[in-house]
Amino acid sequence: MLLRGILVALSGFLFIFAPGVPMGMLRRYGRGFPREHLYWGMGIWLVALIPTYFLQSLVRQAVQGAGSTAVTAAGQPSTAILSLVTPLFAALLLVGGMALYLRRKRLPEDERTEAGLTLGFGAGLIAQVFRGLEFVGGGLRLAYGGAGDPGLTPLAQSPMLDLIVALLAEILFRIAFLTVSGVVGILVARAVSGSPRSFWLAAAVYAAFSWVMVATQLVMGGENPGATLAGQASLITSAVTAIYYILAAALAYLWLQRRLTAEAPAAPVRGKRGRRAG
Repeated sequence: MLLRGILVALSGFLFIFAPGVPMGMLRRYGRGFPREHLYWGMGIWLVALIPTYFLQSLVRQAVQGAGSTAVTAAGQPSTAILSLVTPLFAALLLVGGMALYLRRKRLPEDERTEAGLTLGFGAGLIAQVFRGLEFVGGGLRLAYGGAGDPGLTPLAQSPMLDLIVALLAEILFRIAFLTVSGVVGILVARAVSGSPRSFWLAAAVYAAFSWVMVATQLVMGGENPGATLAGQASLITSAVTAIYYILAAALAYLWLQRRLTAEAPAAPVRGKRGRRAG
């Protein structure tokens, strides 16, 4: 149990600090991440979270209270509906909040993309951050004889390989979500710059990130992406989840790379001996 607990706690630290990887890689393109926009991104996400949870609870009560006989792959009537409605509602609130903030700031055109990217990163940084703290605390309790805790029983009894793959999927989720959030932020900046379609595209990208994975896991018999560490997901489900997050992060990063490269400021012209021309 000591090794298992250390593994879970270490994964918690990696989960918390994993967003630094894509952010550090994107700094190469001459973009900074102003703290003001970063904090506003966090705040907008937190504000959008409250009505999202309210809607989630409302939809669950309405579906279950109506005695619906709809059957999903997971065997729960409300799971499929919540998986569709909640991410879309959250996406519209988040994207709307970002757009409102950028409109009120009235930033110059050359600063708007950087601001949108930073807003997206702020939302990606704060989302699910407390899950990492739960991993750290749960891992430490597990290492020091907490296997009898009912909340830690799935972690204690899960096969080691299943646990490792599930932890890897969680860390990859953190990286993928932050990178996709950066894409959403830039799309919102484009919408504010005069491309209304980018607003709806930003909301669709944010919602689709959850839709695709939830739909895949429901088909495979899993509950939802958040259940991978609860001992309820099979090794195959966790592996597919990890692969999906790798693909999502890679595609989002490549899109950001191309976008930032295209808008990178031109390098100063230099003479043959390295001096600036003129």
